[in-house]
Amino acid sequence: MKLVNAITYWYLGITLAALLVGTLFIYNKLELEIDFELGLQLTRQIDAFAARIENGVPAEALQYDKLQIEEIPFDLPIEELQLSDTLAYNDPMNQNEEQLKASKSYKINGKHYRISYYNLVVEAEDITETVVITMLTVFVIQLVFIGLFFRYISKKILRPFHESLEAVQAFNFQKNEPLVFSKNGITEFEKLNDFLERMSKKLLKDYRQIKEFSENISHEIQTPSAVIRGKLELLMNEEITEDQSQLISSAYQNNERITRIVRSLAMLAKLENEEFQVPEPLNLSSFTGRILHGFEELIEMRSIKLTIQIDPKVMLEIHPFVLEVLLNNLIGNAIKHNVDHGLINLELNSEFLKIENTGIAPHADPEQYFERFKKRSDHQESVGLGLAIVHQICKKYGFKLSFYYENNLHVIRIQYR
Repeated sequence: MKLVNAITYWYLGITLAALLVGTLFIYNKLELEIDFELGLQLTRQIDAFAARIENGVPAEALQYDKLQIEEIPFDLPIEELQLSDTLAYNDPMNQNEEQLKASKSYKINGKHYRISYYNLVVEAEDITETVVITMLTVFVIQLVFIGLFFRYISKKILRPFHESLEAVQAFNFQKNEPLVFSKNGITEFEKLNDFLERMSKKLLKDYRQIKEFSENISHEIQTPSAVIRGKLELLMNEEITEDQSQLISSAYQNNERITRIVRSLAMLAKLENEEFQVPEPLNLSSFTGRILHGFEELIEMRSIKLTIQIDPKVMLEIHPFVLEVLLNNLIGNAIKHNVDHGLINLELNSEFLKIENTGIAPHADPEQYFERFKKRSDHQESVGLGLAIVHQICKKYGFKLSFYYENNLHVIRIQYR
């Protein structure tokens, strides 16, 4: 969810809650205020009628449908103003309506009168309707204002944040340039930008050191490894005992394994450092066909049955060297960890690449083999980095990688669409 949307939703939610509370408060306040004002009006009307009686107007002459005057015993105490709700006939409406009744007694010219006066009450439904319409109008106006504010004004306020986000997304180790931000006048954003600038400089420094160390290790190991290989090959051509031959062969194989480990680790480091940029989409179908052609002799030597189902002209945005490493690892593993007279099924279409092969059932969760130095078998040529490299490639390019064992087959599936 975008920041502006999150702020808008939260603000609208808080505003709506506040409006609901405000609506209840206004409703109760209006009801009390209306009752109070009606009571004052009725009191003034009763006082006016009492004044007319005191001036000599007969009480009988004043009575009508809203006014009741009755004479009560003179010795009773004077009744203070009393307000009550009652039902009274409303002639214009031709029905009984809820009305507010005000009663008060007066002692005038030796007589005691109780004067009651009625008036229509504004019903709760009318109050509710008025309040709801008013609050809805306010809410709609506020909603329009919020929409305009957060969609236009907030874009200007959050512009430095979006600029910083774009700069971070465009950051690349290959450019070897730290992040640089312009001043925007907003303290929080400037603090964030200052931290990002310092962080990018530190990352570039660490990246250069790690890259230099990795390259040096790779280069320095290759030279003595080549020397060891040459001397071991010379020893193999000498007259030696069988025990010596086994020791030399073991040393040679372990030296080759060291070379493969260094080469694989260097490849992983380059993938993690995003040193391979995509020049243009590649024809995955023809590329896969060429890689398979290179494994034909090895497949024939193991008497493995190969089944291929490749759709033509499947295009994929990936670096050619990375794709070659990916396919070599996948197909090489399917052969290396297979059994003699086994089978390999390869399916390639516009959505996924799937490779199935026979082999010994895994003794752990197959997806654990994506970790470094986790080996599928005790094969002497395996260094436990093939699937780790495949996993890193898929992670870098956003492919979905899955590995499982089903129907006595090892299945690796890469979904890139």
